[in-house]
Amino acid sequence: MKVYISQDYCIACGLCREVCPVGAIHPKFQDFHHWLEVVADECTGDGSCLQYCPAPGALVQYEGPSASGG
Repeated sequence: MKVYISQDYCIACGLCREVCPVGAIHPKFQDFHHWLEVVADECTGDGSCLQYCPAPGALVQYEGPSASGG
């Protein structure tokens, strides 16, 4: 299992980035927004970030080589 961040629900608080044990979550600057993104090749699927996210639906687990809709 891997994780991606749904920008529709993410509030960019950064908690997931702080708790990711492998540092797979990086800042992403787009337009004037500060977003976060999970680098799929770095994500081990640990899932520890999921329990810390305060925004329901922002972190999504998926199975497979790439995220769809993330």
